[in-house]
Amino acid sequence: MPQTPFHAYYKARLLEQLPEAEQFLPVFASSDIEIYPFQIAAASFALRSPYQKGAVLCDEAGMGKSHEAMLVINQKWLEGYSRILLVIPNADLLHQWTEMLERFYTVPYVVLTNRDQWRQNTSEDNSNAFIQDAIVITTYDFAADNEEAAKVVNWDLTVFEEANALSPVYREDNKQAKALKRIAGDSFKLLLTGTPIEKNIMDLYGLIWFIDETLLPGEKEFLARYLRRPENYPELSEQVSRYCFRTLRSQAKHYAKVTERVLLTVEYTPGKAERQLYELLYAYINQPEKRAFPEMNQYDLALRLLGLLGSSTAAILQTIKGIVKRLQGLENAADELSQWQEIQTAAESIPQDAKAGELLTVLKQGFSLMKKTGAKQKAVIFTESVETQKMLQNLLSDRYRTLAYNGSADYSVIRQFKEDGEVLISTDNGAKGFNLEEAAFIIHYDLPYNTLKLEQRIDRCHRLGQENDVLSVAFIDKNNFADVRKLELVNKRMLVTDGVFGITDDVLGGFTDDVKAAFPVIAQRLRPRAQIEQAYRQTLSTHEEDNRQTVSAAEDILFTTFTKELADKVKINPKYVNRRGQELNNDLWEITKWFFTRYNEKNDDCRFVIDEFNRTITATEYRELPVLFYYWTGSRNRPYRSQKMYGMAKDFKPKAGQITLSSIIGRGILHELECANEGVLTIPTVQAPCQIALYTVTLVSGSSRTEHAVLCGLTDSGKALDDAACRSIFDLPVESSTEDERRSPHWLKGTSRPHPLDRLVPSDKMMAEQLERLSPAQAEEMERMKQQVSADKAALSRELNTLDSQVQQAQAELEAVTGDRLKRLAAQKKINQLRQEYMKHQESQFFDAMRLDMELEEKMKR
Repeated sequence: MPQTPFHAYYKARLLEQLPEAEQFLPVFASSDIEIYPFQIAAASFALRSPYQKGAVLCDEAGMGKSHEAMLVINQKWLEGYSRILLVIPNADLLHQWTEMLERFYTVPYVVLTNRDQWRQNTSEDNSNAFIQDAIVITTYDFAADNEEAAKVVNWDLTVFEEANALSPVYREDNKQAKALKRIAGDSFKLLLTGTPIEKNIMDLYGLIWFIDETLLPGEKEFLARYLRRPENYPELSEQVSRYCFRTLRSQAKHYAKVTERVLLTVEYTPGKAERQLYELLYAYINQPEKRAFPEMNQYDLALRLLGLLGSSTAAILQTIKGIVKRLQGLENAADELSQWQEIQTAAESIPQDAKAGELLTVLKQGFSLMKKTGAKQKAVIFTESVETQKMLQNLLSDRYRTLAYNGSADYSVIRQFKEDGEVLISTDNGAKGFNLEEAAFIIHYDLPYNTLKLEQRIDRCHRLGQENDVLSVAFIDKNNFADVRKLELVNKRMLVTDGVFGITDDVLGGFTDDVKAAFPVIAQRLRPRAQIEQAYRQTLSTHEEDNRQTVSAAEDILFTTFTKELADKVKINPKYVNRRGQELNNDLWEITKWFFTRYNEKNDDCRFVIDEFNRTITATEYRELPVLFYYWTGSRNRPYRSQKMYGMAKDFKPKAGQITLSSIIGRGILHELECANEGVLTIPTVQAPCQIALYTVTLVSGSSRTEHAVLCGLTDSGKALDDAACRSIFDLPVESSTEDERRSPHWLKGTSRPHPLDRLVPSDKMMAEQLERLSPAQAEEMERMKQQVSADKAALSRELNTLDSQVQQAQAELEAVTGDRLKRLAAQKKINQLRQEYMKHQESQFFDAMRLDMELEEKMKR
């Protein structure tokens, strides 16, 4: 344990005030989470400036954005910003987040996704369940439906998962996104998405508009300047790179185990009966009159009907039955009804699709490869049709342990597949957010129209944590118009996607019409797990020295990315994390023992037993567990009642009893540790008698407030001692110690009376270092303010130009009037009114522009 109360108090201050370079270490010290430099770089990017209103973390899917978000959440929590809201798109993903929190993190959380949970988290003292001493996790729908209650909380941090759903926020008709923006208010907004651009560049505009609508030009101006205007992307890059951070898999390969992706596209041939059905549908699509689809154009109808047929006969048959039923209720539709009944008969005559037969071959061959490479016998099959999903489940259930998922708050299907399932058949709802790295085999039974859906599907398995190379198989009928059109769109959008924000891997490839011949070739590319592990270890060995990667920054990428320059700044490597994390845990354990030993000495209502070997603290001999301290929740002081048992182990249960730097018990111990204001230490080996003082220096910049523990000293001979010299003295063995005053915790010490050592505090040096650290952020904020003023002035000019155009138009109308004196008088009156309004606006513009300049000058002085 610490030698004296002064040593314990000083160590507590150091643990509370870790330097910026180590701000994320408490997370890694308290769990077995794996550390990746690009994740630290992303979190550091988000926290780099006290002026920033938010950030978009848009790594390629599967790169660990949720862990990056948790680094930010933990850091804010450690800094005392406890009003944190995590919003997920739907309850489907809830279990995944709570599972991650339980396994890796110690910050408390509350789940609010329905009225039952609302009632469980309210009381007589608190009728608003959004007000909690914990992170609040909710869904988009529940938050928006309870906007008034959620807005009451002045959130410090709001985090939005799958934030691409927020991109239409700037549109008037998007009520939910606007409600969520109002809830977020002035909080720091952290948006997570692997697809910041899904349709076009306006998606990116919406994400940044959600953070701060003043950061970019107006919608129309932005649209005109950047939509399909790649020549202007460098200009746009300079603006959005301040708010967006993206890491590609290719950039992370030297740091993390990123396995390979192997692609196979099966060009199957439908059977004779299927081809006949296609011809019947094609003939109907091309006929001039269609009673069943009177308003749908030929192209859209072809994509719809032939797309369903491309999925499965079961999918198109369901639609055919609906069309027949609709035609039976229409007058003068007998001929078309007969035509569709013939189509229905043709569909019902098909016992099994040719594609289904090819699927059985692919599964058999694929599972054989999985076994050889050491991967689990698990495959994820994606389809766009629920009817196709049902058909496939019937086809496969007798052969494999088969499960189906098409969107549900019930996570049990996903959990069961992870544990012992062999085949998961999912609609694209399962392609959003779920981690399915237990499987290394993906099958696209249908092709979607959206390229990024293909990427999202593959990324469920091809992600960090995947131990095997991933096999991705797609099916296509090159004689089906819809399939061919989908293939064209995939190729086209891949080019756009890669050109705009970068993408590492293709989503389709390896085309073949002979499945059995293709698999021996595939087998040569899928590496055994042992070979993958060996290659990864070799990569770590090669690149671990400086923990960096040489990454060429693409000129056309719109986001700050994990370049060589950023990699050079991230000096925290796995070895350092393990060593320093152990040091922090050792220090925290020593402080914890000191705290509970002092409690046992001062109190008799409970005795805490300290187990040094297992690093646990157990409450004994109590009638009621005691209140150990009070802690600030963000709105009030709340009593903290002891748990029955505490532990330091990373897997200690319950989590509420785990002692970490971010847990309530850990933070409370550091905050409450006491010592006297003055005392005497007897250190026989010290070279000269001296005085040493501990100062807490608070640096404030914008919304940023940081505390720094600094030691200053002076020998009796007048020699000044800096922080390093004082630390070396403090580390020497102490023979005895005395305290001259009553002990008090850090938060009660406040400002003491002037002392001769005050002049030795290096405040000027510390402020200079702080200014140097913040100068890029300040320069960025000043530039943003200047751009905003320029935009406001431009808006004033546009109003004046509009009035000038109206005057000129009225003048032209006057000149066109001949002979009619009353009309000329009316036209002249209109011109006079417009000119008066123009002069008034001109004068107003002058003073408004002056006001904007003065306000800018005042803001820049602060």
